[in-house]
Amino acid sequence: MDSQRAGTVTAARGSRVATTPAAALPVASVPVAAVPITSVPIRSVPITSVLIAALLAAMALVAGCLLPPAARADGPTRGAPGDHVARLWHAGIERWAVVHVPPTAGSGPRPTLFHFPGMFETPRTADDSARLTSFADKAGYLLVIPAHEGVGWQGVPGGENTATADDPGFIRALTDLVVTGYGADPSRLYASGMSNGGLFAQALACRGSTRFAAFAVVAGSAPGVGCPAGSTGQPPRTPMLVIHGQDDKIIKYSQAEAGARYWALVDGCADTTVDTPLADRRPGDGTTVVRHDFTGCSPAAPVVLFEVVGGGHIWPGGAPMFSAAVLGRDTGDLDANDEIWRFVARFRLPA
Repeated sequence: MDSQRAGTVTAARGSRVATTPAAALPVASVPVAAVPITSVPIRSVPITSVLIAALLAAMALVAGCLLPPAARADGPTRGAPGDHVARLWHAGIERWAVVHVPPTAGSGPRPTLFHFPGMFETPRTADDSARLTSFADKAGYLLVIPAHEGVGWQGVPGGENTATADDPGFIRALTDLVVTGYGADPSRLYASGMSNGGLFAQALACRGSTRFAAFAVVAGSAPGVGCPAGSTGQPPRTPMLVIHGQDDKIIKYSQAEAGARYWALVDGCADTTVDTPLADRRPGDGTTVVRHDFTGCSPAAPVVLFEVVGGGHIWPGGAPMFSAAVLGRDTGDLDANDEIWRFVARFRLPA
């Protein structure tokens, strides 16, 4: 992303929320039958020594991306096409996000996708590895990539549990800022995430986020992850898309599948699926893809799981930072950006 095109919207120092709050957003939930929800522990994320060495080397190479890019002055440039930096103070910490405005954005409220980077990713590396902005330009939506504080998102495996960070509160404040500062449509805010960022997206859904109309996660799903400890209630029904490699060594496919089934239970779906193999468009890459649609779901809250057979801990259709020897195979049979946008763009929060 081009830091020379960046603009800034900043909330006041010391405030716990953005100084330009949007009106309270409507709740997208539909009541469901009581489903006792318990936080299901998942195994600590296993990372091999090879992966650790590769990640440390990559972190050294992208050290310049750990800080927010330089930004131009505040003002009307914040709505201009290109990359901007939105900054706000929350819980005593300066937080920031890259906001990408597509060249085709009109003057009305804009559909907006929030993408949560993985454990060792910055907004810059997340964009590069998943090709996020190029697809946002093609589809015409506003893209928001928040930066986590420290290593990963708090409250889910792989993230630092820094009590002062308050990541869920930061995201609530950031949605207010993006709605008022960049013209995001509050009824068409969507959440996606990769790895630890995917787990965080599901945690927001589990905590009953009223800001996002639909969720999609890649290489980051597990049952009950991020749900409030000791909760006896249930999350609201919400559309959920899961994309996961069957040979993922970081978060096992069995955990991701269990995560999808968890949301099928919450959404009132049956425990059966319609399984559709996708065309093998690149036979030589050692992967195939099967789409699993859970049956009996409400049209307002479907659950879909894409199983990348032979695939690793990757963002399908992206540009992996590491070789297949480190994270596993990529696939030529699925474009995660395309599937995510096709899924989430159908939904709106009620007015």
